[in-house]
Amino acid sequence: MMLVVGAGGVGTILCAHLTAARREPAKLYVREKDVETLQTVQTLRVEHAGAGHPPIVAPKPQLTRSLALDDIDYLLLCVKFPQLDAVLDQLGDVPQRCSIVSTLNGVGALRRIRERYPDARTVPMTIMFNGQLLEPLHARITTRPQVLIGSDDERLLRAFGTGMQVKRVAGESAAWGKLLINLANAICALTHTTFKDLLTHPDLRAIYVAVLDEAIRLLDAAGIDYRLPMPIPYGVYRALLGGRTPLPWWFAKLRNGLQEGSYPSMVADVDAGRPTEIGQLNGEIVCLGLEHKVPTPVNARIIGLIQKFEGQSPPPYLTPAALRQRLGV
Repeated sequence: MMLVVGAGGVGTILCAHLTAARREPAKLYVREKDVETLQTVQTLRVEHAGAGHPPIVAPKPQLTRSLALDDIDYLLLCVKFPQLDAVLDQLGDVPQRCSIVSTLNGVGALRRIRERYPDARTVPMTIMFNGQLLEPLHARITTRPQVLIGSDDERLLRAFGTGMQVKRVAGESAAWGKLLINLANAICALTHTTFKDLLTHPDLRAIYVAVLDEAIRLLDAAGIDYRLPMPIPYGVYRALLGGRTPLPWWFAKLRNGLQEGSYPSMVADVDAGRPTEIGQLNGEIVCLGLEHKVPTPVNARIIGLIQKFEGQSPPPYLTPAALRQRLGV
């Protein structure tokens, strides 16, 4: 039995693929305030923004308000970092057979789970797709559906069926690689721009290169292994970003199925005045830099700007040129 915690975009998409495959029974944890709404929804629905992809319409899993793990083999955490502690506070003992699967961005969540449950099996699942929740249990995916799982557990690797591309990876290298790519999220959030803007606008590309340069220099100094999602060395990718070629956008579009108009979830968080995951993304880089005495000024300035934006309505968005000037890039 699998218990999915989190009915946002990621949780809805994973749950739909899981129940459509019918290989593992599943439950969906529901907060008290959401019970009435979700009880009225009859099915899970996931649409794909790309042409030629029929929607997934899957049976709604059993809803539960309990986080008891007595009959659970896999606990899939699909919440954002600010909600993680509240979920962990409600968990009792984790049975020996139960694996805790974290889909959260960054590596801070894995560290927090292992601190709280040092004897439990904690599995990193790196989400490589971009999903947006449209309505309760109704989501849209704007990239190719793919996850990277840091485990050799065949049962888990096969649970999502053929509609979701699942790859086995070693350790946390994929989680670090995804963190590097997610350093783009704050750039888009500060300028209210899309992934396409990030990969085509010269000012945004220059900022992204500066952010990545800091982070990769730090990871190399710290001896941390990372696996970038693209099958080319960082030096080649950096050269493409630093030039005028549209290849970075076409690469993302053709290889990852990224659609025009897609944006990071941090854009929506800032727009709605919600807390962001900046601490688990750029914040992870800044903290690691302090630990290893490697300066990360661009990432630190981005954190400061996002923190000023949080809670403001409407946020004081910056143009790409203004952000580049503020960051000194």
